Amino acid sequence: MRPSDLTALEQRRLLDGRRLSARELLDDCHRRADEVEPVVNAIVDPDWERAASIADALDADRQLLAGAPLRGLVIAHKDLLDTAGRRTTQGSRALADNVPAADHPLVTLLGAAGTVCIGKTNTPEFGAGSHTFNAVHGLTRNPWDPTRSAGGSSGGAAAALACGSVSIADGSDLGGSLRNPASFCGVVGFRPTSGTIPSGPQPDQRLVMATEGPMGRTVDDVALLHGVMTGGDQAVDPVVPPRVHVSPDLGDLPVDPEVRRVVRTAAERLAGAGWVLKESAPPLAGADRCFEVLRAFRYSLRLAALLGDERVKATVRQEVSEGLALAAGDIDDALADEARLRAAWDDFLGPDDVLLTPTSQVPPFPVGLEWVTEVDGVLMHRYTDWMRSCSRLTVPGCPSISIPAGRTASGLPVGVLLCGPRHADRWLLGVARAAEEVLGTCSPPPVASLAAIDPGSLPPGPLG
Repeated sequence: MRPSDLTALEQRRLLDGRRLSARELLDDCHRRADEVEPVVNAIVDPDWERAASIADALDADRQLLAGAPLRGLVIAHKDLLDTAGRRTTQGSRALADNVPAADHPLVTLLGAAGTVCIGKTNTPEFGAGSHTFNAVHGLTRNPWDPTRSAGGSSGGAAAALACGSVSIADGSDLGGSLRNPASFCGVVGFRPTSGTIPSGPQPDQRLVMATEGPMGRTVDDVALLHGVMTGGDQAVDPVVPPRVHVSPDLGDLPVDPEVRRVVRTAAERLAGAGWVLKESAPPLAGADRCFEVLRAFRYSLRLAALLGDERVKATVRQEVSEGLALAAGDIDDALADEARLRAAWDDFLGPDDVLLTPTSQVPPFPVGLEWVTEVDGVLMHRYTDWMRSCSRLTVPGCPSISIPAGRTASGLPVGVLLCGPRHADRWLLGVARAAEEVLGTCSPPPVASLAAIDPGSLPPGPLG
């Protein structure tokens, strides 16, 4: 087995035991990227020479960042995070030449923890939508089937992880951007409790729904990275299986039959392992409107100057326009609804309870679609409608983690979402690891076959 095929914890054990050098790991990740990137296109603006200089320095001086928890692990940062001296385009032609002078605080933190950064991971323009394509870096394809979407907006991170081109990855999440691509690519994506991950300046301190978070190939890898991000524990303690509220559709959402089947089978397997399950939907009335208002308001604060810029995609300009049209009362009402929904969530889940629900309402969809327009016969009217299985659960601010749970009939990964009480993040990670022991991890995608594909033979994305 190649080093790039190992989990991050396995890689770290070999690095710490001097049975693997940082340069050897980097070189193997480089070879893997060379094999898959012509098809997958997950990593953008790579700088392997810069990464090699970091790896070589770690190997030459064992005291350099000695004891750092991520020392020698390979990472690429989502192209929404500022990186000093590296392009940060946010997938937009309006920022195609943007080279920040300073790192985002999370980039600084992960660098100090010993990571070897190889570049950036692809994202939709300004992170808008759960299909990763843009006019700067192109389309990211699903490594399980390159005719299908990798999800988004952390689609580049999820695809790179699945392929083994990186050890760990950071992502961000407003309406599902850590969770949805994890489900599509067969990896683990964790959205922490809102407001618990250090971040940069916010456009309005009242807006807390957007967060950075960790991604990995296993729950333990995610727990390691989350511990570094929060300055807390990196290991996960064993937990007693919780009481599980199972909701196959959050009460009223259309869900693809294959996704329903995977969720039902996962619940049956957990029940067979002795977990106590009951079917019940969480109290989320009003969450859709609350999310839409606060999302649009946030976009208007960040991007109002680009409203008339034709280089920016229409869905982003629509968000900005809707945000600028909001009255102060609309925003106050949405913030009040957010507080109400947090309180309702706290009442719904006891300290030993979790919710089990679909991560995504659909399996990975064809790359040519800009966004999903129909789910199980129900029309979707805007580009965020098909993402509500995640976006509704953003509003109460609870921690939620997508773990692999099964496959479609054609072999595409499908994840389930586990959601816990607010601020019980490490406990939820323990629950997810226990669930992973029952459901299993997702095997790697067929990377050898990816290397044999002619990229020109594949169907184009939404931009052609």
